[in-house]
Amino acid sequence: MDEIMKSIKKYGFAIFTIVIITIGFLTIINGVENGVDSANEYLTSMGGSMDTDSFLVIMKGYILSNFIFGGILLLVGLSFFCMYLYKFLKEMDLGNE
Repeated sequence: MDEIMKSIKKYGFAIFTIVIITIGFLTIINGVENGVDSANEYLTSMGGSMDTDSFLVIMKGYILSNFIFGGILLLVGLSFFCMYLYKFLKEMDLGNE
């Protein structure tokens, strides 16, 4: 049982960072589709009719927010993964000496 906890502690952070990276990447990839869907949901909640220019501004805002959110998640995930990799390789190097 103690060995399982050590391996979870050792590799859990790596799995967490990979999940964050994956979510960020998928958010960026699907950003346009999700932004258009969010704008359409907003349009239906406002009664179903809106000026085209206003709708385009709202749609661009939703798309941009998806890209920013995905980029932040991707950047944070990659940064944490690099820190984990540095620590992991440092421990491996100390173990060989």
